[in-house]
Amino acid sequence: MRPARTREIPTRLGLLLALLCLATPALAREKEPPPIPEPPEPPGKPEISVQAFTVRAGETHKGNVFRFAQSVAIEGTLDGDLWVTAQSVRISGVVTGDVFAAASEVNVTGEIRKSFRAAAGNVVVDGTVEGNAVATGGSLTLGSKAHVKGNVSSYTGQLMQHGVIDGSLDFTGGTAALGGQVHEDATLTADAIAIEPGARVDGDVTYSTRNRMDAELKAITGGDVSYDERAINRKRAKARQESDFRPSKFGVGKWIAFFTASFLFGCALLALFKEYEPKVSQAIATDALRSAGIGFVSILVTIAVCLSVLLIITIPFIFIYLLAYIIALYLAKIPVAIWLGRFVLERIRRPSGPFLALFVGLVLLYLIFMIPVLGALAQFLAAILGLGAMTTTYLAHRQARRVPAPSAAPVPGTAAP
Repeated sequence: MRPARTREIPTRLGLLLALLCLATPALAREKEPPPIPEPPEPPGKPEISVQAFTVRAGETHKGNVFRFAQSVAIEGTLDGDLWVTAQSVRISGVVTGDVFAAASEVNVTGEIRKSFRAAAGNVVVDGTVEGNAVATGGSLTLGSKAHVKGNVSSYTGQLMQHGVIDGSLDFTGGTAALGGQVHEDATLTADAIAIEPGARVDGDVTYSTRNRMDAELKAITGGDVSYDERAINRKRAKARQESDFRPSKFGVGKWIAFFTASFLFGCALLALFKEYEPKVSQAIATDALRSAGIGFVSILVTIAVCLSVLLIITIPFIFIYLLAYIIALYLAKIPVAIWLGRFVLERIRRPSGPFLALFVGLVLLYLIFMIPVLGALAQFLAAILGLGAMTTTYLAHRQARRVPAPSAAPVPGTAAP
């Protein structure tokens, strides 16, 4: 009997250990604290791309969107801000953030829950904007279904207002057609104002036009109507100033500032490229017609490059190219001024270096530039002439570097290698 009891003891101990092993995880789970909920997903990173962008109906895109694209269409929901430069922008869905759009056409028939800013040829709003709306460009149209819950500021050639504006209306531009409701004040600076059926301004109206129309505006205004002559007087004074050959004090100061900047830039260019200066001056003196033709062709090339904006991938390159071209046009007058200064100094038989010639030439050029009509023509001719001369010199220098140097002639009596 003893051997049997001896075998039972290890067996019972094994069963007890097995039960303890099975019970331990259950007890541990009972003592564990409740699980910590996972943190929410962070907002999406801004998306930068040059491809077309579309949020289709029923879809939701989370995060801000930055786009250079041929077209942008928001048919669903964009949960974030929209920053876009495109040929056309169409918002028929919902944008929960702000909208900043630069395009040829911007059409909003959906909902923007914050502010809306657009620079475009034509801006059409026939939906809801819960914040302020600012438009610059060709025209702004607020359709009959438009509802802007903030203020509207329009700096466009044409304004057509047929919707509802809860805030104020501020327009500066060409013509304004009022056919909707403005619940606060309206400030209108326009060449002409047209009043259509259904127009109503609950606050005050301050306007400035070529012809006064107090009676027409009082019929649609709940507050006071006042005519501001300052804007029209400023336009008339500016027109007289432009037609007057005597420059104003501001005009003289502006040309002095431009002259100083041009002289400093010219001195810097002479210090850097002094060895090329005689070649550029010679190109202007001996082949001015060809230099001007090359400068004019550069303008046509620039226009062609800008038209290539239809290829969206070239947009960043176009910005860089235009910036470089504008700088080159600004500096193109410097070689022309050096040539002109040397021409005048030679006629009075006074030898000079390039720096004195630059100073004298710039003085003469800017005296001509101050004349309203002739000055604009002189600036254009100086720009294309100088740009063409610099281009001609650069091409000649580049071609000379490509031509191999002639090998030395063998000495008589020696064998050629």
